[in-house]
Amino acid sequence: MLSSRQKLILKAIIDEYINTAQPVGSKYLTQVPYLTFSSATLRYDMAELESLGYLEKTHTSSGRIPSELGYKYYVDHLITRDVDVQISFPVIDDVLKQNQIKREQAIEEAVKLLSDLTNYTALAVGPTHDQLTIKKVDFIPLTDETATLLIVTNQGHVEHQTITIPEALNINDLKETIKTLDELLSNKTLEDASIILKESLMKNDLKTFMDFQQQLMASFIQAFSKFSEENVYLSGMSRMFDQPEFDNGGYIKKFVEMLDRRDLVKMIGQQDGLQVRFGSDMKLIPMENCTLISIPYQINQQEHGTIAIIGPNRMPYGKVIPLLEYIALNIGKLYKK
Repeated sequence: MLSSRQKLILKAIIDEYINTAQPVGSKYLTQVPYLTFSSATLRYDMAELESLGYLEKTHTSSGRIPSELGYKYYVDHLITRDVDVQISFPVIDDVLKQNQIKREQAIEEAVKLLSDLTNYTALAVGPTHDQLTIKKVDFIPLTDETATLLIVTNQGHVEHQTITIPEALNINDLKETIKTLDELLSNKTLEDASIILKESLMKNDLKTFMDFQQQLMASFIQAFSKFSEENVYLSGMSRMFDQPEFDNGGYIKKFVEMLDRRDLVKMIGQQDGLQVRFGSDMKLIPMENCTLISIPYQINQQEHGTIAIIGPNRMPYGKVIPLLEYIALNIGKLYKK
């Protein structure tokens, strides 16, 4: 349990480190108006906070920097919301009202706005559709050897994959196969359709296409994944590397690879309320010195998703969190009425 004095000292150190990215010493703390304590007292409490794991001492300075534990305590107990951030709210309102655009671009616009306002990397997942189901499975013959498999959802999304028709399977057999698939998967969610398809293949229910079942299965999996991939938006990735903590070619390579694997997308896809995750919470390389702040948003009862900011632990939480909350709350204004 930290004393009131230790809390004030920890807050002052983190606030200053956020602004400067430089270790903070007792000399600076003596100049903070609300720290009316002697230098000896300040040094003693700094040493105590270090021993408790809230601060770390660098090799190049006598000052201290916050540890991950210190940041967590700061976010949970010490953060002060920046009232000046409200100046940006009318700007956000103007952008949202003036850019009422179609669904495919709406979240992308919101993510870009968030990245521009914070100078960090912004990420969004969604909007997902609670009632997204398969309406139709069909195909279009291209040649004697190839055809295009079509998957249409109840909300008008269409995905297509090219399949190769085995020599032993004529066009009428293919028609029967697709008709069977259409009957099996009609009105099923994408998740349920994947399960049903796998079970049917394992039971050999669809015997007419056993010779190329793996090809069809791969086509469906790829099509389903594309439905999800279309709902992932990213803006300002290069801004992550403008921070002094991440000025490293190897780090950049690892970070890009992590985004390609959609690791962060999996983390923020399902959650309730505002979430602040640090490196140890995510257990992802290269996220050791990063913070992921995310919050759900809702367009209507069917459409919802998550919007997030990725930045260094040393980000101004008092500014970033209110901006994130405000954009999430008002994101529906981007949609055409």
